[in-house]
Amino acid sequence: MRKALKIGGGLLVLLGALMVALLLVDFDSPRLGRAVLDQAEARTGMQVEADGFRFNLLRGLRMEGVHLVSNGPSGKLTVDAAGLVGEHRLPALLRGHVEIERIVVYEPRIELVTPPESAPVVTTTIRPAALASAQAATPPASVPSEPASGPVLSVDRILVQNGTLATRTEGLPTADVEIHALDVELRGLALDEAPTALEGLRAEGDLRTGEILLGGLKATEGFGKLRLAGGHFLLEDFGLKLPQGRFLLAQFDADLTRDPFAYRFAMNVDPLDANAVLGSGPGGGLGAGILAFGATGTGTETRDMAGEGTLKLAAGTLPGSPLFTAIEAVLGRVDLKGSAYEPITVPFTLRNDRLQLQPFELRTSLLALGMSGWADLNGPLDLRIAVRAPRDAVALAKVPSEVLDLTDEGGWVTVPLRVLGSMEAPRVTADTEALRAQGRRAVREAVRQQVEKGVSRALGRLLGRR
Repeated sequence: MRKALKIGGGLLVLLGALMVALLLVDFDSPRLGRAVLDQAEARTGMQVEADGFRFNLLRGLRMEGVHLVSNGPSGKLTVDAAGLVGEHRLPALLRGHVEIERIVVYEPRIELVTPPESAPVVTTTIRPAALASAQAATPPASVPSEPASGPVLSVDRILVQNGTLATRTEGLPTADVEIHALDVELRGLALDEAPTALEGLRAEGDLRTGEILLGGLKATEGFGKLRLAGGHFLLEDFGLKLPQGRFLLAQFDADLTRDPFAYRFAMNVDPLDANAVLGSGPGGGLGAGILAFGATGTGTETRDMAGEGTLKLAAGTLPGSPLFTAIEAVLGRVDLKGSAYEPITVPFTLRNDRLQLQPFELRTSLLALGMSGWADLNGPLDLRIAVRAPRDAVALAKVPSEVLDLTDEGGWVTVPLRVLGSMEAPRVTADTEALRAQGRRAVREAVRQQVEKGVSRALGRLLGRR
């Protein structure tokens, strides 16, 4: 009896050791991995490959060297990940099902290469599913199951860890936008009845970023909430730390049922370091700013964006920036640097990469500047500035004195200027068209004054005055 117990105990120990080994050991499983990839390709329409597959009863299916490609009118999307783990439900596995409960993607590099500007852009619309109908429908617990013979893509959560996201124009070596240390968590994934899988997909989660590079702009510490519903990607309350101030994207809504995708957003920067943004240089005295901007657009190119906003600046002092220095040189007798100015609000619009400044007035302790015009995002600008200043503060070469002598009742003269070039190297000259019109008014004023003098003398003679 004791011998039988020893044998039975030994068998139990051996069985336990085998179970532990089965739970801990990874198995090479190319057939299972390929079956999962086939399901993913069938559902997404993307090409998915992997260098190797390892299966573990506890940890699930791990894929090494995952490569994904998708082509569309918006461009070519590629994803290269160091690894991908599909964590399954063990009870379902014991019943013969492979249900993926959570997907973790490690260190992916996601790149979207868009066509060059000269390439034609074709906009298509995928038949939209009403979001209200999707919300009203009873949400299933997970993505619908496949037959028991194949893997069941029933995914509750997707995690992206330490990823990189970049967009690049075809033919250019550097990225337009590059995001590092990207972490994403999607929860509550479900697939409702809809014309397409994209429109039926629902999820919500969080998005975090490390460093974001956009041209010469660098941002850090990004965090926001995201949602997928009805074919729309929504990013809400996304905050960033910029050298120029704290950035808040109140809402970004991208309609992914269109190709290229369409979007709308609203954002603000408060407070804004206007000295850094406007290139005031060290010691700039511009007051704190608040920037509010909202826009709509399609695709990834800024030329397809249209919006409007306002820039509010608190009171401060004008810096010795190239623009104000050039204005000083033209006026001849005015020192703008360091002069105090009153709070201002600058309304603007953005169309076709051109920032259009609506008319506004900058009042300083010395003079007033009425400004309007445009500045291209690529550098060139064309501004019209009407300077109102005391007559003795202005001395313009090659401008007839009778033009400058056309003062208002307060003894101030208006000098029209034009600014071309760029913010870094502005060229300020007298606005010849406006000066000619002003000269014509001066001539009419001189004639009017002479007529008034003649009438006055005639009346004096009639009334017996000498």
